[in-house]
Amino acid sequence: MQNNQIGKETSIEELVELDPEMNDVLYEYGLHCGNCFAAGFDTLEEGAKMHGLEDDEIEELIQELNKKAESKKVADPSIK
Repeated sequence: MQNNQIGKETSIEELVELDPEMNDVLYEYGLHCGNCFAAGFDTLEEGAKMHGLEDDEIEELIQELNKKAESKKVADPSIK
């Protein structure tokens, strides 16, 4: 992930490998990607669109994922 920011081009596999708890946010949006074979080559945007999310919902998902990442940094400053 560039600049430690999660974005549309972030690999689902990379995201879940770095923090398995990101699956919780993905699940809230109907994306059960963590265990899917497609996670290895799909970006967040591609996976979300395949599951019927609209652009505004994808932006909201990315904001939620970044909030989760930030809250973990605050809770555990050793996480970079």
